[in-house]
Amino acid sequence: MLLHQTPRCWDEFASVMPLLDGYRVITPDLLGFGASGPAPENTIEEAAASVTGLLDALGVGEFHLVGHHFGGLVAYHVAAVVPGRVRSLVLSSTPYVDADERRRRASAEPFNVVPPVDDGAHLAALWQRRTGFLAGASHRVLSRYVRDVLDHADADRGHAAVAAYRSEDRVGAYSGPVLCVASARDPRAFPARHRIAAAFPQAGQVVLENGDISSPETVPEEFAAAIRTFHAGAGA
Repeated sequence: MLLHQTPRCWDEFASVMPLLDGYRVITPDLLGFGASGPAPENTIEEAAASVTGLLDALGVGEFHLVGHHFGGLVAYHVAAVVPGRVRSLVLSSTPYVDADERRRRASAEPFNVVPPVDDGAHLAALWQRRTGFLAGASHRVLSRYVRDVLDHADADRGHAAVAAYRSEDRVGAYSGPVLCVASARDPRAFPARHRIAAAFPQAGQVVLENGDISSPETVPEEFAAAIRTFHAGAGA
């Protein structure tokens, strides 16, 4: 099960999926994103409940779980509430949201919202803002991002859900195999990579040297290889 970041959708993993040969891969649009309907509540808990609900509907008992950024926090919560079903957990660029982080995010400037203007300059502004978080410009990756921002009335609602979460309440709830993936060229997540790893004493860690805010799209081979190597080492 692959869970995407905000405000993206399932196709964040479009290039990763073919590289996971031998797996049944499920990568949904989380509630409020892509083609999925709106979430009743804008919370990580609600997003996690929709994931387990989907798996129940598909008749899936146990599963491997992978989440990137926002999707990583959703995966963190899923693993905490149904630990017996999660065979392994991969957390990519996943924030650890404690009191200090909640205070920091409460005053953070919106990232995905640029007021629209008639000449379309807001599209270029979104494009350039995201470019600063990528290791190299990619019109394919940037076009997907801008598309998904424009599809949302509030493209920062996912960040609001993250900012309200309490990671500390779930520490120790999952004791299975964990891999923390950090992307060296992700200026937001990389400096804080040790915080999520500290929540899992059993966790392995890997750094994608050319990874960035969109690693599943920009370095899909390395991203998939990290998952497969981790699973092989864990006997999964």
